[in-house]
Amino acid sequence: MGNKEHVEYPEALQPKYEQAKKLAWITIGYIVSVVILMFMVMGQSQAMKTAWADDTVGLISPISFLVASAWATKEPNKRFPYGFHRVANIAYICGALALFLLGLYLLIDSVSKLVSGERPSIGMAVIFKTPVWSGYLMMLVLLWSVVPAVILGKKKLPLASDLHEKTLYADAETNKADWMMGLAAMAGIIGIGFGWYWADSVIAGILSLDIIYDGFTHLKQATFDLMNERPTTVSHQEEAPVTQKIHDLLSGMSWIKEVNVRLREEGHVFYGEALIIPEDTPDIITKIKEATRKVHEVDWRIKDFILGIVDKVQAD
Repeated sequence: MGNKEHVEYPEALQPKYEQAKKLAWITIGYIVSVVILMFMVMGQSQAMKTAWADDTVGLISPISFLVASAWATKEPNKRFPYGFHRVANIAYICGALALFLLGLYLLIDSVSKLVSGERPSIGMAVIFKTPVWSGYLMMLVLLWSVVPAVILGKKKLPLASDLHEKTLYADAETNKADWMMGLAAMAGIIGIGFGWYWADSVIAGILSLDIIYDGFTHLKQATFDLMNERPTTVSHQEEAPVTQKIHDLLSGMSWIKEVNVRLREEGHVFYGEALIIPEDTPDIITKIKEATRKVHEVDWRIKDFILGIVDKVQAD
């Protein structure tokens, strides 16, 4: 008594879901082009290498979102009676862990080069028989890594909130980090041009700290989700109001004495139960069925919800 019909998103959100998948494919194609171009021109610049590595890892989030989307929408079966929604949680934690470890590696690498006093140099390239400082080519590629990333990130953020897709939100945050890194890497290249050899490694180190922070933040939340933390909002990772709404709904019913609501996240949907102490009331089965129906109406993300009768309710 509690399963909702197998519908992943309400009809009104289906176009947004399709748009999110389309943006993920566009992001993959775009990042591949950035990675190839950066590899061709990065030379010895540590900031460029950092930006290149970050963009490469940036492929994990959109790919994870698409893979999770393909699996999470599958029907439950005998072996997996709760469905495959947690594929999204697995994708989320994989992307967060990769981002965090990359940040640590880049920080160690940039600090070691700064301590050793390594002096990066940017040479010349010949284009149509004309010598051109390679720094100009690097900044041109970095500009390509900045502008589309801004647009893609802004388009994904509202979709991630509407669809309650944390992997998509992490992807949008990665796009934000990409364009910030692109601008910072440009500053590092300009620093080398002025002879400030240390600027490149310093900026690369600062960029790596930003990667570590983003990776740690998402890794922590992904871990909490797998530990069945109460549902949180996508953007600020604060407790979602849905648990309190369900509690208020059930406690307001005259035939329920006490209630304790427990919810957990399974990807972008919620599973949970309410343990209740009912009044001595006739036709209790009908009342439970009606209460369950009303709970499902509170939020489209409530996928499976069960009301259980107990003789004692544990306080929150």
